[in-house]
Amino acid sequence: MQEAAFSDEAPAAAIAARPPALLFSANFYGTLAAARCLGRHGVDVTVADTGRLGPASYSRFVSRRVQCPPESRPEAFLQWLVDFGLREPVKHVLYPTSDELAWLIAAHRSKLEDLFHLYDPGVDAVYGLLNKRRLYELGTEAGLHLPRTWFPQSEEDLEQVRREANFPVLLKPTTQILHATHRKGQPVSSPDDLAREYREFARDTYAPMLVKFDPAVVNPMVQEFHPEAAEGIYSLSGFVDESGELFEARAAMKVLQRPRRLGVGVCFESAPLRPDLVAGLTRLCKKLGYHGVFEVEFIQTKDSYLLIDFNPRFYGQMGFDIARGLPLPLLAYHAATGDRDALTRAVEDARDAAAAHEDAVFCNRIALEMLLNLQRLSGALPADEARQWRQWFNTHKETAVDPLIDRDDMMPAAVELATISYGAARHPRAFLRMMVLNR
Repeated sequence: MQEAAFSDEAPAAAIAARPPALLFSANFYGTLAAARCLGRHGVDVTVADTGRLGPASYSRFVSRRVQCPPESRPEAFLQWLVDFGLREPVKHVLYPTSDELAWLIAAHRSKLEDLFHLYDPGVDAVYGLLNKRRLYELGTEAGLHLPRTWFPQSEEDLEQVRREANFPVLLKPTTQILHATHRKGQPVSSPDDLAREYREFARDTYAPMLVKFDPAVVNPMVQEFHPEAAEGIYSLSGFVDESGELFEARAAMKVLQRPRRLGVGVCFESAPLRPDLVAGLTRLCKKLGYHGVFEVEFIQTKDSYLLIDFNPRFYGQMGFDIARGLPLPLLAYHAATGDRDALTRAVEDARDAAAAHEDAVFCNRIALEMLLNLQRLSGALPADEARQWRQWFNTHKETAVDPLIDRDDMMPAAVELATISYGAARHPRAFLRMMVLNR
């Protein structure tokens, strides 16, 4: 299989020095954070993507760009990955940047483990965390609290939900892996709307490879809606090794997202670690045999913290944790290459650095400015709320970490702006709905 014309040859330095790293999904902020972290530690980084406009591809810390099939075509993607591994003179470190890649690596490890350096906990662990039904069962067994959730398999099951649930509720995919639309959720306001909305939501399909692996995945789940999710999500992120002894984490509150009711994080604040949640997370990882990078989200209610997501991969605000002294891509790299001494030293250094960044915040300044300006013009954002967010940023700007804007690596931010402009011109309705009308 031929690579795209803009591909470069493997850097000669990668052949003589430490193993290079292969990253995917150039439009993901976690990929950019990983490229910068690894590049600054002397690792040659190759970024593979389906197109040309991913911000991570243009980081000065990336040695090479290659083009690959989309993960949504898993058979072609896996064949490309195998061909890449067979062709390269040195084994690359391969670590997942998306749900799809986490599952594909785990489900097809036998094809990949001789071609790449992996730090893979196995398909049972990965799918157990990425499948919401399994996560609900395992999280409950580990003593964690979760929102009331139903997994209907029939119209009769939906009738039970109608009787038992407190509305509004959210329809959600059972997993985001190889989901056709990657919709996070669909609110349903009343019991009378449930059956119709459920049937419409279930039309979103999955790739046949995943359906063959788990036929029940096609049935959406129903979860009670908690309005607190729009005001603050508590996040625990970090790294755990296979022994469970090397464990280091950071905590944050997601204080602004887009769309604001159910969306991607724009602003985060540092938060203290909660020992009860750390203990529950440790039990969950031990129960599943999970090891590696993690990012876990909880809804903070007046009575509890409710687990809603476990991401066993690199994640969007990972640059925040790197800036707070926790170089997660480097930890994954050392673990994958089997350098136990380097891994131990890096974890110990991260522990020593934990107290030095308690006032730091994370802010996607490009997204924040667009949200404040466009939603203020449309009336979707009240003037006093816009002023509050501008004051928030001005208060924290000296300690703010941005996923894109980096004085030492400015090109990705320019590419992001170009990509946003291109996307708005190509899909004006979607841009209007999300960025202007907050829907």
